[in-house]
Amino acid sequence: MFSLKRKGDFRLQLTRTLKVPGRHKVELYLFTPHETTLSPWTLAEKQFYFSSLTHSFGLLGLPAKDRASKVDSSFSLLSPHYEIMYGAWFFQYQASMGRLRQQLLAAEDIAEPIARALRLSQNFAQRLRKSVPEQSNQLRYFRQMDIYFSWQAEQFLLQSMTLEGFAALDEELRRSVDEFLQQELKYRQELKYLSDFHGTPTRVWNRMSLYHRLLEYPATLRAKVTELGAGTKKLVKAASTMLIMSLFTYVLFSARDGSQKLSLALLLGIALVYAVRDLLRDDMISAITRWLRKGKPRWKVRLFMPYTKNQLALQMVWLDYRKLPELPPLVRERSGKWATNEERQIVCYRAVLNLDKSALEQNEIRERLILDCEQLCASIQASHNLLFVRGDEEDPQGAVQAHPIEKQHDYNLLLVHSAPGQAFSSAQRWRLRLGAKGIVQCESKNAHWPESAPSPLGGWRRRLRFWRRS
Repeated sequence: MFSLKRKGDFRLQLTRTLKVPGRHKVELYLFTPHETTLSPWTLAEKQFYFSSLTHSFGLLGLPAKDRASKVDSSFSLLSPHYEIMYGAWFFQYQASMGRLRQQLLAAEDIAEPIARALRLSQNFAQRLRKSVPEQSNQLRYFRQMDIYFSWQAEQFLLQSMTLEGFAALDEELRRSVDEFLQQELKYRQELKYLSDFHGTPTRVWNRMSLYHRLLEYPATLRAKVTELGAGTKKLVKAASTMLIMSLFTYVLFSARDGSQKLSLALLLGIALVYAVRDLLRDDMISAITRWLRKGKPRWKVRLFMPYTKNQLALQMVWLDYRKLPELPPLVRERSGKWATNEERQIVCYRAVLNLDKSALEQNEIRERLILDCEQLCASIQASHNLLFVRGDEEDPQGAVQAHPIEKQHDYNLLLVHSAPGQAFSSAQRWRLRLGAKGIVQCESKNAHWPESAPSPLGGWRRRLRFWRRS
């Protein structure tokens, strides 16, 4: 299952962990509201893919129970294997802390998430700091990770201390949290890390964000995107040119055989046909190319290991705008509960990932899908309407208050995904409320998705029961 997290005012981040090799499939359907003007003319499909969608993959270190049997630490003595291995371990820790943060903010009993986060941070600190590398580039990477880890663990625990129920927790747990924070402060003083924690809050936050990007680089799979269909378009262009030129040549020679001379009217007619051809040629080639490539992927993405350039996976990507009758039958059937207008445009994104077995020998794969709603929010026109309300309904002479009205659009986001060995697909759904200034609300909804794959004999059985009753 994917976990959803808001990133800033406009972005939503969907994340899951891939643990088995094979064919992984993701389908994302964004149902637009009645008021929107989204279409290939206002926002091209290619532009939407490269500006509003980010589908990335990264390395996650194996859990401790699997690491001892599958990871050979001898290769980590030299770069870049050191950065790759420690980066994957760190992002496994970060993913676990992210899940604990969601539990901390959603659960009534906060003792369990805090205790697990403290235990996880202590174990990772011990593993990270048990040996300091000697090479300069490894030492620089170790220092950045050590600083960022110390800051992130401190931020989690400080955030937990601001919650309502922290004062009522067990005294031993609160003392353990305080001791860990004191140890981290002393550790920073000994290694002279304090300069990275000084400055305004904005400056410290930006510095840690920079460290995060540097740490993420060795653990992020490199993607090489290839746009498909260029060869088909060239063949269509060449075939259309050959057909038109052959037709014009035949007409020209037939006219010469008939009249033995070229009249001015014939020359003007040929020039007019050439002008019409040039006017309609691009649209004709695009239409024929789309027809020939209907249902075929638009992009091919090859994913490579950082630094070593070993290919780990191949991904095929589809993206197009459809209307409700054009959706797959199961999606159309289940989306009928919240999508009723058959004229609305629906953004359909589909990606099929073929993951090699070698990619999961020493790591797990983190799949991340980011939806940027900034361009969708930009299409919402600002409203200047005011709602007037009497301040005191019992006092007719009371002051009248004017409340500005913000225009908002409701989108439905349906995510269908499947994994190797899974007999049927799973689905998740969210309702997004967008305003001109960003995402107003993101609420999880029931997708009404079947829990098992429909039997191919189900239709015949229903018909047989109907015939028997009749």
